Amino acid sequence: MEFAIFGMMRQDWAQVRAIYGEGLASGLAAFMLTPPRWQTWDAGHLELGRTVARTADGQVIGWSALAPVPDN
Repeated sequence: MEFAIFGMMRQDWAQVRAIYGEGLASGLAAFMLTPPRWQTWDAGHLELGRTVARTADGQVIGWSALAPVPDN
């Protein structure tokens, strides 16, 4: 499968949230049960470092994002 990496855009959120939900459903991805709403997710992640892997037809097949963490 061929894909390319792009900066994540707000309109990618529905596809990103679906992928996020699949990971959470495994029980191995995080302590939450469902992915957050856009506003919560957006507030918790840096603008820099948000990417999606997109196929030629525009389908998002993966994503990554940076979140700040305390340094103590």
